[in-house]
Amino acid sequence: MFDNEIDAAMVQLREQWDIAERRIKKAEFVNANNVISSAIFELRYAGRKLIDANRLILEGGWKNNQEEKNRILAFLADATEDCVKAKHDAIDAMMLFIAAWFERTEQKLGLSEIQKYFPTYTDITGKMLSIQDKISASRGDRAILRDSIYDDIENNGYTEILSLYEKMRISEPRVHSEVRTELRRRFILVWGTVAGVVLAVAALAVSVVALVMAS
Repeated sequence: MFDNEIDAAMVQLREQWDIAERRIKKAEFVNANNVISSAIFELRYAGRKLIDANRLILEGGWKNNQEEKNRILAFLADATEDCVKAKHDAIDAMMLFIAAWFERTEQKLGLSEIQKYFPTYTDITGKMLSIQDKISASRGDRAILRDSIYDDIENNGYTEILSLYEKMRISEPRVHSEVRTELRRRFILVWGTVAGVVLAVAALAVSVVALVMAS
């Protein structure tokens, strides 16, 4: 369309933009359609740089001026980097929201109850901790290493985590109801047992007193 270098830079930018949009949509779906501001801001910055690159392309000076062409390529490279940041921010937001939701749910129901209804819970939350450790270890490196970690998360961990979250979220009211019912049943059983023991002890005491008085 323009020349090989600019065309290749445009293709790379479009690919990273598309991935960022896909991840942002997933993160917003998880986060009750709340806007993932940090990722959106990065796409806005990318859009601004794309406009600057397009302005220089339309002016046409780059065709006979390598410095102008380099400015275009720099704008496109910066815009692509902003898209990469948006991709990372979208997954960060999703992981943060789900981790907090899991923690609140675990505090409400208890680990043993969650594990009873969702047997994969400890395995998947363990995987989340591993993912978060990898993300923390890669902080400050927005280059290939960090991007490959996020790509691996999307390909190998993202779907399992989202699936468990969706199952737990959808069934949350029913699980809460069943847990409350079970707690009431245990309460009645315990206090029924206590009452039975108290009555038995009282009956025994009455019998002993009667025997003493009879003798």
